[in-house]
Formats: sequence, C-alpha cells, structure tokens
Amino acid sequence: MRENGFWKMCEALDCEQRIELLRLLLVGEKTDFPCVNELAERMDLSSATVSVHLKKLATVGLVVSKRADRRVYYRAFATSGEGARVLESLRALFLSRPTEERFRRLRDYAHALSHVRRNAIVRCLHERPGLSLKELAVETDMPPQTADRLWAELGKAHIVDLNGTVFAPEGEPEATLLELTLA
Repeated sequence: MRENGFWKMCEALDCEQRIELLRLLLVGEKTDFPCVNELAERMDLSSATVSVHLKKLATVGLVVSKRADRRVYYRAFATSGEGARVLESLRALFLSRPTEERFRRLRDYAHALSHVRRNAIVRCLHERPGLSLKELAVETDMPPQTADRLWAELGKAHIVDLNGTVFAPEGEPEATLLELTLA
C-alpha cells in the first residue's frame, strides 16, 4: 500500500471548528494576525480550545503563528504547495457564503479522506475502477470486512460508488482534496 500523508490535512479539516477558524482567518474582517483570544471570543470558545485547533492546523501546514509578548497570533498561510491549493479553494468557497449544509458536506468529504486506509481504497479504485470487494481487499492488503466498511464510508460521502468508480466531486474544495489524495 502506497503511503500518502495528505490524509493528515484532511483529518485536520474534519472538524467544524477548525473549518470555521480557517474561514475567519481567510475572509474575516481583520486582515492582520488575530490573536487566539480574539478568535476564541468570535467563536464563543475557550482560548485553550481554539489554541489546540490552531496548533493542529499549523501542524498540517495551513496556518502560521507569531508570538509577541504573551500572545500568539495566527494567519492562514500554507507551508506547502498542497496547503496553498487547499487554502485557495477554501477561500473561494468561503467567499461564496456557503450554507451550513455546504459546510457539513465539506466536513463529511474531508472526514472520508482523513484515514490512510480510506485513501488507499480511493487511489486503488481510481487506478483500477470496477474492482470487486475481494480484489480491492487483496490490492490494499486489508481484511475484506475492513475494506467493505471503509468502502461504505466512502460511498456515504459520495466519493466512490458500489461499482468501484471514484466520483468526480461536485465542487471545490472537494475536487482539490480528491486530486491531492490521488497525487
């Protein structure tokens, strides 16, 4: 099974609060670095909770921080080409003022791609569409029950269908997430 660490970025996006933090950092009213306390106040969360979410986003290369005195300030800034593409697609989505349902679909899509084994299934079915469950389990070196469960999870997120075909995403940023998963 080929490893692709992009699933960790998807894992970071598998959280409504982290998506909201990125929205605030990408299209918020404030253009400079907001501090953790300001973001916590705007989200009605504790500073500790916001700090944990921001550290997760920083770990996967979607935000950067700077310290001044006793405060830490954050900005959406990618530290990789993959991260830059994700932030660009998220910015476009956020500027379109999406509905809560649209945010939920994005989170569900990111969740489905946030596991190394689900990524392996997507890559395998992209390269060899139409595999049976038994063939997929052999190709991905998974027990058939595990492959079946993960295939079903990908189906719920509208990433693969029952015939073993990878769907083209309906829009951005899902198309970017899928493309980077397949890279």
